[in-house]
Amino acid sequence: MLIRLYLFSGLRLLALAWVVNVSLGVATFAWAVPAAESPATIRAAAEAFVRAGLPAGGERVKIDVQGPAPGLRFPQCADLHTAYFGNANPYGAQTVEVRCTAPSVWSLYLPVRVDRPQGVVVVARALQAGHVLTAADLTMVERDATQLPPGAVTDAQALVGQVLRYSVAVGQPLVQSMLTGPQLVHYGQSVSLIAQGMGVRLVALGQAMADGRVGQSVLVRNVQSGRVVSGIVDTQGQVVVPLQ
Repeated sequence: MLIRLYLFSGLRLLALAWVVNVSLGVATFAWAVPAAESPATIRAAAEAFVRAGLPAGGERVKIDVQGPAPGLRFPQCADLHTAYFGNANPYGAQTVEVRCTAPSVWSLYLPVRVDRPQGVVVVARALQAGHVLTAADLTMVERDATQLPPGAVTDAQALVGQVLRYSVAVGQPLVQSMLTGPQLVHYGQSVSLIAQGMGVRLVALGQAMADGRVGQSVLVRNVQSGRVVSGIVDTQGQVVVPLQ
């Protein structure tokens, strides 16, 4: 004869089938295991939730959802819901809650990491302070934007001719604060002294009273008048004095 009993264990309904073989006098037990939700389905729900909340232009992000832990089983769900646990953060590390409301109620929390690839300039070899950068010193790589230092440079060509203020290791991203312009003006050098402003541009011969890099202020003596003025070194090595 066949007798079926039903036992409730937590949130799961477990069917215990007690089968009695009368002719052999043997009783056997068989448990009916409830269907489990696929871990892939749980991860996909979390990933879709995170991707939907990304800012515009986030198509190239890499989303890594971890879990559920191997061996952890959850009853099959007909109504999955997702939400951030704690503060929502578009990028970097975060936690997503996946919750089932029917037919069983359960929830779990999955670690999620969102990386945003960005092209950045790094040095191709270790370089010392004072080195003048060339194209061969630089290379472009993709890094997670959330892990880059503020001001990381993304245009390699713009760095050619710049001078390192600090020593750098191979693969290190370059930021503008690590660089300075090349020294274009040297003490005692003859330079073009340009006074301009208010629609007027005057050019005179000057003699530099100090070394100077692009954007730096230097003193220059006007060779003709003997007057010493302060000006800014431009990209062509000229010293520009604004007229006010």
